[in-house]
Amino acid sequence: MSTTDATPQFSITRTFDAPRELVWKAWTDEAELAQWLHPFGVTTDSVSFDVRVGGRYRYTMTNDETGEEFPTGGEYIEVAPVDRLVFTWGEPDAPVDVAPVITLTFVERGDQTELVFHMRGHEGKPGDGFIYDGWDEALTNFGRHLAGELKG
Repeated sequence: MSTTDATPQFSITRTFDAPRELVWKAWTDEAELAQWLHPFGVTTDSVSFDVRVGGRYRYTMTNDETGEEFPTGGEYIEVAPVDRLVFTWGEPDAPVDVAPVITLTFVERGDQTELVFHMRGHEGKPGDGFIYDGWDEALTNFGRHLAGELKG
């Protein structure tokens, strides 16, 4: 058995000044997700989330400057409230076995929460101007949302 995994993947870890229950809610409540789930210069519309194993989600991101739309979605694979959330990500109706998978781990750190975002199925690195940077910006928006700086 090989100890190296050639599957493209990356992780982003952030610590937020919010209790784990609030961080979890902001990832699982449609109204909250619509406020922050997008990179800079993009808005999120048509949000639908069914957060349960086998439940599907979808949303459309719209480029604020060009109006170009990016339908996005997937299926929940694991839902362990306030601890872990695992879901596919990409085309809204992509089969689970070929879609990239995002794993979110919520770690309580006193009054703060450490969020470990891990994507398997896409390579990403800071400055790629694509998937890593898009999720990095979305997580910045997420922190601003938790701090009450974003208004929906």
